[in-house]
Amino acid sequence: MGWESSFVSEFERLQVSSNPHLRGRQLEDLLERLFQSAHFRVQRDAGAAHPRQTDLVVGYDDTWYVVEAKWEKGPVGVDTFDGVRARMERAVPGSIGVIISVAGFTDTVLPQVVEFRGRQPVLLIGERELLQVFHAPESLANLLKKKRDELIVHGRAHLDKNTTRTAERRPVNDLPAASLTLLGGDLEPLPYITAKDGFAELVFVHELPDVDWVIAGGNGVTVDLPVRRLDENGLVDLVHTLNAMGWTTAEPSWSIRQATTAWHGTGAREFVNALTGRKKRYDGLEKAHHTEHVTYFDTCAGGGFYTLTADVSSDPSRIVLRCNISFHLVGIPVDMAPLRHLFERYDAMATGFFRPLTGRAVTRRHLEDHEPLEAIGYLVSCDGIPSISWASRSEGTTEGAEISEKWVTGIVARNPYYRPERGTTPEGWPAAAESSEFIICALRSHHPLGEKHECYSLISWELARTSDAQVFRLVADW
Repeated sequence: MGWESSFVSEFERLQVSSNPHLRGRQLEDLLERLFQSAHFRVQRDAGAAHPRQTDLVVGYDDTWYVVEAKWEKGPVGVDTFDGVRARMERAVPGSIGVIISVAGFTDTVLPQVVEFRGRQPVLLIGERELLQVFHAPESLANLLKKKRDELIVHGRAHLDKNTTRTAERRPVNDLPAASLTLLGGDLEPLPYITAKDGFAELVFVHELPDVDWVIAGGNGVTVDLPVRRLDENGLVDLVHTLNAMGWTTAEPSWSIRQATTAWHGTGAREFVNALTGRKKRYDGLEKAHHTEHVTYFDTCAGGGFYTLTADVSSDPSRIVLRCNISFHLVGIPVDMAPLRHLFERYDAMATGFFRPLTGRAVTRRHLEDHEPLEAIGYLVSCDGIPSISWASRSEGTTEGAEISEKWVTGIVARNPYYRPERGTTPEGWPAAAESSEFIICALRSHHPLGEKHECYSLISWELARTSDAQVFRLVADW
């Protein structure tokens, strides 16, 4: 039996104990072992608070905590809070108080915690959070750090009363707008491309960084961040968090998939609008599976990229059943602060580790015989520079030849390998792409929107695999 199973089972046994005094003492024993298993230095009945007695004094890094555990019939009140402050006066200078109360806290305690946060910070842990750290002792240090930051920096007494991360919906305009616009065959803007498809952890992208494309030898690295206890608002908040940390560009790509339909698009704002606009997306959908799958891709500074994947319930609760961010980086960063901040925010410090990629990060294939494509949509970029028509250039005149500054940088085409018979796909073509009615391709040679070309051909593709997604960049030409 692992530490976590032992802690949970012992706590459950204590819950049915008929001896309150013995139960309180056994809780102290349990907490002592919990802190030890979480790599804290533990002092029981430490002399630092003499002549008063305290349950535990524990240290992690260069921070000391004075811990008081209570399991009483009713919530802990101000008297216990004042007692902990008195112990802190005699304890280690600069120490932080921690009150663990299985029965919770009265409403009068929280204002006191905020009032004394500058002189004597005291952190509160209730039964729900205690159970969470019993299940995952490695998260204890990060929980205390998060509570300390919330109290000292933001003036809030952090006390988790809900197992699901919820957040107020932030304005979508806080996210960068897409630099690419999706147009249909009639050149009308589209919020996304709707295609016949199925569940597949694959996303079409416009650019795919190669983390091996550096001077130094060796391979890139990958690190995964599993995010727990989200709902739809929490997932949107995660995108905002990535944006606030500088990890959202103007050209992210994404797909949202149901059992028979997929929606593909570009842009962080557009992703949030599509995700939260479930009712509009489902209009006309014959049958909806109980879960839809999300894959979101973006690049990050230093030449790397990440995928965010999630399974979101299709019912109104919009609970996120699974969520993971998988980074591909050129190496372990010298400045770990951005990643550390992200992992701390989502209680994943103990589960984060880098692993070297064992092979090439990106595989490439070229078609000897280019595959003809039927374009049914376009990806258009505005570069801000007036363009001259190719026809006018060939005629040697530019007078009056300025046209739209919009350039076609990619196309949406019918998939030439849609549900093929066995053996008809080229070598290296991912099976996950066979179920897609349409494909999205980057153009090797861009052209002005006003000079559409009738014939396009698929010439090559690039493929990268993260822990739970395939990133597919197709290249076409005209």
